[in-house]
Amino acid sequence: MDRPRVWCVLLPVVALALLIAATASAELKISGYTQIRYADTSIGEDDYEFDLKRCNIAISGPINEDGTEVKLQVDLGKLDDDDGEISLQDAIITHPLSPEWKVRVGYSDMLFGYDVPYSSSRRLPFERAQATRQLFPGEKDTGIYCTYAPENAKNGTPSVILGYSNDLENAADWFDTHDQSYALIAGLRWDLPNKGQAGISYMSANREGELGGVATEWDDSVWGAHVRYNSSSNFAFQGEYFDGKRREVDVNGWYGTLELKPNNSNATWFYRYDTYDNGAASNSDYDRHTLGVAVDVGSQSRITLQYEDIDDRGTSGNNFGLQWQVMYPAKK
Repeated sequence: MDRPRVWCVLLPVVALALLIAATASAELKISGYTQIRYADTSIGEDDYEFDLKRCNIAISGPINEDGTEVKLQVDLGKLDDDDGEISLQDAIITHPLSPEWKVRVGYSDMLFGYDVPYSSSRRLPFERAQATRQLFPGEKDTGIYCTYAPENAKNGTPSVILGYSNDLENAADWFDTHDQSYALIAGLRWDLPNKGQAGISYMSANREGELGGVATEWDDSVWGAHVRYNSSSNFAFQGEYFDGKRREVDVNGWYGTLELKPNNSNATWFYRYDTYDNGAASNSDYDRHTLGVAVDVGSQSRITLQYEDIDDRGTSGNNFGLQWQVMYPAKK
């Protein structure tokens, strides 16, 4: 994107942010993070590069005394490469219907499972698991969600998620010409000690368009189960299993992540194994081992060193990466 086009997109976003900040509650906050990464890969052809992977800036907070909240977030990370784009990450309004029920309307992460809506600023591996990326391309949707969070979850009452949306934004890329899609999302989540969580999720989507000049319609669905366990000491585990249909082909996958932070250390070691079966007759499996260490260098800064060993449908290779992340603490 050339400089005039960048400013044509950036100025309206800035103007909207200033308008919201000027007219809304003083509780609105600005936050975000930047990730700068060096990557060296031997998969396919050897390649290495520096990349401004993400540069997210968000404005969020309450706008009235009734509890209505807004969030507007953009990613400027693609402005440093050939994509030259400003990517919208969030544009949502959330309003409480009662002390336990809320409604969310707008564009944001699909509320399915754990890996999909989990922030990239908190995740230790650089990117989401392969099953997540294949079944939920882009992770974003536009729609309405109703959520229930019990005031007392200690008695085993789960929180509830119900959603209806225009489907995942990037699912349209599966067609030459996309007509329409919609998705139904549901989930139950149970709190575990130390801010852990267990849950089950379901998504059903109808997708219509043209592929190769032929009208095509897919009825896809995904079941998922996840757990996030945080010990009272220095150990954590996160895992998730997926099973369903992608383009009406049976697929499945899972991942498991171990995290260990030694006592009196600012480093967290992590290992993740993830696998995905795309349902093809042969050479359908994707397997990856990820090993790394994330070191906190200050309260808002983290450096991560990561190595991946990958077998992608019979093609083997590895990735090496070094990433520096800086958080912008929320400021009024």
